[in-house]
Amino acid sequence: MEVSVFENQETASLYVAQRIANRVLMNNSINEKTVLGLATGSTPIPMYEKLIELHRMGVSFKNTITYNLDEYYPIKHSSDQSYHSFMKEHFFDHVDIQLDNTFIPNGEIEETEVSTFCKDYEWSIRKNGGIDIQILGLGLNGHIGFNEPGSDKDSVTRKVELSDITRSAATKHFGDKKLVPKSAITMGIETILEAQEIIVMAWGKGKSKIVKECIEGAISKEVPGSLLQKHNNVKVVLDPEAASELNNDRISLVEAKLSKT
Repeated sequence: MEVSVFENQETASLYVAQRIANRVLMNNSINEKTVLGLATGSTPIPMYEKLIELHRMGVSFKNTITYNLDEYYPIKHSSDQSYHSFMKEHFFDHVDIQLDNTFIPNGEIEETEVSTFCKDYEWSIRKNGGIDIQILGLGLNGHIGFNEPGSDKDSVTRKVELSDITRSAATKHFGDKKLVPKSAITMGIETILEAQEIIVMAWGKGKSKIVKECIEGAISKEVPGSLLQKHNNVKVVLDPEAASELNNDRISLVEAKLSKT
């Protein structure tokens, strides 16, 4: 796992946005689509802001296809807390991406339809050639997507039960823990590991312990983020606080600047 530490989350997010934009520009130049796996939550918001800036500088997302990691279940797309609303607010409404090319797990479907939906989601990813770059954050318990501790390495898109830690962390968005859905639909760990490149982002001292466990600890399904050690192209992007407990000699301090290349 390649670990890079930036001065702050803004410059770190710029680095990630630039990597995405470079892939998009390269594929656009040869008329090929780019397939991105996207994340939600507070961690990637600065990255989306930088992608919007890059779009205004001329980066087009018309030929980009996106798959989001997860969505609460059940939840209405129109809910302020849904990831459908999040993606529109923070990215889709500000760039030229075609909404028909954006895919997010469906929190509105009936329970009886979930299994078929999950199989179709996996099929759709494969039909479009797989994910080029998968963006991830890290939960406080090491979850990636909504793959909670105990998730198997060979898990695929499915409905899962959310842990108490995850639901407690989401309370700030819902106002009351009782309003936080108890379930979600998430890409599986195997689905995530099939991406060509994975970029993990984490900010702040509160994430430092789980960052260390995922990068330097034993590989265990009890810490789902540690399973990323099995992938051969993972970039971990941190601010100094999130990296503060690491002793890994592969860490490098990196600078980043905005450019359309």
